[in-house]
Amino acid sequence: MPSSQFLKNKKQVYVKLKLINGLEELTSVVIYEDQSSEEIRRIFMLKCDITDFRLILKLRNKRGSVVPFSYQSFEPSSREEPYTLEAVQPHATIPLSSRSVNNDATYSIEDRVRGISDRVAALEKAIVELPARRREKINDDLVQISGQVSFLLQKMDKTNSSHWKGMFQKNPLW
Repeated sequence: MPSSQFLKNKKQVYVKLKLINGLEELTSVVIYEDQSSEEIRRIFMLKCDITDFRLILKLRNKRGSVVPFSYQSFEPSSREEPYTLEAVQPHATIPLSSRSVNNDATYSIEDRVRGISDRVAALEKAIVELPARRREKINDDLVQISGQVSFLLQKMDKTNSSHWKGMFQKNPLW
């Protein structure tokens, strides 16, 4: 009669173990559907020979995202694309592979900062000249308004000199 473990749904997962000292090991772990997350965590610890239960286990998929220790979250993996298991002390991290930062982004940020600082410098210069420019603007507006007022006065003088001559210039023919 077969054992009950062979009748349950199971998944085989390949795991690459990364330790604090930088060593890496590849191992295979079989998990079953009815196991709790704590049981799955203990299986990983036993399979990878981790005896210190104070260590924090971080399981990452091939994209580097952290995966919870539950049957539903695991997808079967291969030897070529295993999950990565990091065993770290609390409040410690293992540096992942170095990533290159795109220099275009750095230059873009520097250009933005330089542009903002140039704008601030221009505003600081404009603040010093502001009272003089305000006086000039007010004087220009006053000259323009006085010209318009004199024009209106001339028009009003012309209209005052005309007199009402009645409705008809000639006598009606009736």
